[in-house]
Formats: sequence, C-alpha cells, structure tokens
Amino acid sequence: MKKIKFILTIFIIFIGFEIYSQQNKGKVSTRVYWNFNKDFTKDAPRKNAFEIKRAYFGYEYRINDNISSKVTFDVGKNSSGSDYTAFLKIAQLDWKIKNNLKLSIGMIGNKQFKFQESIWGYRYMYKTFQDENKFGSSADLGVNAEIKLSDKINLNLFALNGEGYKNVQDDNGFIKIGGNLIYEFDNGFSAKIYYDSQPSIENFNLVNTGYFIGYEKEKTRIGLEYNEMLNGKTYKDPSKDHSLSGFSGYISQTLSKNATIFFRYDSLGSNILSGSLDAWNSGKDGNLMIWGFEHVVTKGFKLNLNYRNYNYNDTSINNKSMVFINAEIKI
Repeated sequence: MKKIKFILTIFIIFIGFEIYSQQNKGKVSTRVYWNFNKDFTKDAPRKNAFEIKRAYFGYEYRINDNISSKVTFDVGKNSSGSDYTAFLKIAQLDWKIKNNLKLSIGMIGNKQFKFQESIWGYRYMYKTFQDENKFGSSADLGVNAEIKLSDKINLNLFALNGEGYKNVQDDNGFIKIGGNLIYEFDNGFSAKIYYDSQPSIENFNLVNTGYFIGYEKEKTRIGLEYNEMLNGKTYKDPSKDHSLSGFSGYISQTLSKNATIFFRYDSLGSNILSGSLDAWNSGKDGNLMIWGFEHVVTKGFKLNLNYRNYNYNDTSINNKSMVFINAEIKI
C-alpha cells in the first residue's frame, strides 16, 4: 500500500503542474509500465506476479522558440532493494542554435539506443539490447550536440559523466565521449554506427561500439544490431580484458490500425579469461526469443501479450519460460 501511495502522491503533484501548464507554455506527461507475468520455468521461486515496473512523471516548458527545458522523474526499483524510489532522470535544457544544430545540457537523455527504440517500438515491454544488458544508460549528466549534416545524415556528439542518472560522478572525474552517425535512406532503410570510450583508474579504456541496420515503411519494421563492450562488465563497471558482445534482431508487422505482431531474437556472449575454462558471464550468457501481439486499446493505452524464452549457455541453469501481459499507460 505504501508503494501505491508513493506513486499517487507524485501523480497528484504533477496534476497540479498540469493545471498550471494549461495557462502557460508547459506540458505535463505521465507514463506507467504495468504487467502481469506467469513463470513456467522449472523451480521458479515466484510463479505469478502483478508489477508496476516503472512510472515516469515529466514536465516540459518552452522558454522561447529556440530554448526549452524538461524534467522527468523515474520511479522504480533501486540497487538497495526499494521497489519504488524516485530518481531525477532528465533535467535538461535544449538550445536550438541553428536549424541544423541543437545543444542539450544537464541530466540529458542519452542517444546511444534511442534510434533503435523507435524501430523496436516496445520499450515498455522489453528494453533494447544495449539498454537491457547495461552497455549504457538511458540518461546521464553532460552535454550533447545534435548536428544535421544533410537531409539524410544526422550526427550527435556527447561528453558525459558515464555513471548514468542513478549515480553521481565518481571521484576520478573521467569523462565518457562518443557519438552516433545515422544515415536514413529514401526507401525506408537506415544505418547507424555508435562509439564511446571512457578512461579508467587502471589506465585502460572501457569502449562501446554498435552497428545497426533498420527498415521502417508502411506496415513493417525490421531491426538488426550488433554490439560490443570491451574492458567492462557493465557501462559503469570497467574491468580489464572483460568483454561482452551480441546481436539482436526484431521484426514487427501491423495487421490493422490497432493490432501488431512481432518477434525478437537476442544472443549475448562473453569472453573466456586467461586461466579459466568458462566465459566470465556464463551465468547470464545465452539466447532470448520473444513472440508477441500488441493491441492499441485507445490513445495512451496499449496492451501487449508476449511469450519469452531464454536459453542459457550454462546447461546447469534452468532455461526461462514466461508469459507476460504488459501495458503502457500514457497521460
């Protein structure tokens, strides 16, 4: 009950913002991710569960035609075990310097996997590969420049703390730098290259690279990506000689105005360290398959029925088999 009261309190606060914004240049947004899941995995400790995995509360304000700001709170689970903790996810100012140049500063939304999310389309149900496997954070403190090089080519360059929005800058003060280069073809195809690098205290760099090809036209969306992280267990845990890599492929087909079917396949693997027999991440390495159906009930309300199967490379671990009903509620 305390968890629900906590979310309702924040919701009421943002309703107040909405009343205020109706007479100003502001806009309030609310988004909630709900699900029911049934676990068919052998010896699963919890067979059934209702969950609210995430709730986002945001406010945007347009200062003038070229400058705007926004604040977003992310309410979700933290590493210490609390199911509902409010984190400041976004607190950024966007400055449109020229028609082809925009600068963002503050706690900003990261562009690492934003483009893939638009092709995948079901983040409320399951994150994209880099996000799910902690190759990067969806927001961080820093500065980002979006540069439109031509009608087809977009570039963004950034400098970030590198720890994500749930962590403050560490004592070392190392900065992550990188960027995306995106090319959008006329026939619905797109291609993207991603790179970032961050020094560590042990005199090596944690490096991320990503390659993506997408297709979106009429009723079909297709995405294929390959990602690699060198010298890191996660984006905020540099570890020399530890690497993670894998690919993700997904396809969605619209059946009608409100109905879509989709399929996704992920494969995650890690390297074998010197002196070891097994890959260092063998307890998580494996292959994921998701089949699903999405129904848009009305504007701001989506339902998603999906089945997930995860086969671990370590045969001593029971493979996961789960059915989910996910919902996204937007106000």
